[in-house]
Amino acid sequence: MIQPRSVTASEILTLSNNFIVPKFQRDYSWKKSEASEFLGDLQSEAARGLFLGTLIFDVSDENNKRITIIDGQQRLTTILLLLIACRERAKAIGAKEIANMTQQRITFVNAATGQSLGPLLIASESIKDVFDHVSSYSWDGTFLPRIDGKPVKRQVNRVKPVFDLFSHAISGHDQGLLSALLDAIYKVRVIRIDVEGEEEAFSIFERTNARGVRLRGFGSSEELFLSTGSNGTR
Repeated sequence: MIQPRSVTASEILTLSNNFIVPKFQRDYSWKKSEASEFLGDLQSEAARGLFLGTLIFDVSDENNKRITIIDGQQRLTTILLLLIACRERAKAIGAKEIANMTQQRITFVNAATGQSLGPLLIASESIKDVFDHVSSYSWDGTFLPRIDGKPVKRQVNRVKPVFDLFSHAISGHDQGLLSALLDAIYKVRVIRIDVEGEEEAFSIFERTNARGVRLRGFGSSEELFLSTGSNGTR
């Protein structure tokens, strides 16, 4: 029996699993408008924790440290882009401890050397090369037209506007404001639904998207989801 459960972004981002966006998923498509709405709702709901809808995961390969995202890649990717912007701001103001701790939510980190071991999220093919590049702690903030000889202009055009919006929004943050924003990010709440196998995954995906009334805005309550079966923005 499927048991939806309420979890925080912090609980998800500290798992020792890769989150995989499968190739059949649509491209990463959030633009500045969605990112701006998300950031505004995040800040206005900071005290109690923003509710961000449902995440559906296929955990049939969890023993191999792989969880497939059936529903939620837009939101999870955007949260990670905001964390990357926060990491870069922390580096800029010399808040090394904050930068290092934030990096541990973006990539796996070697406990002995402190080096990144690859991103937590295996992102959509539509942005994967650029996302992997900017996830690295050593990224210098430059969006390159090629990565390892591969043209990535289209990927940059998807990632850069969202990143730039976040970066500009927090450009004046001191250490205190940055810590408060990170706390709000980690307190984001979602309903997590775990399924096993593609058949069950798509069954629950269709049901959660077909029943009830779609949640309006990002700040709607879990109670509305649980009573209607409706779902937040993917």
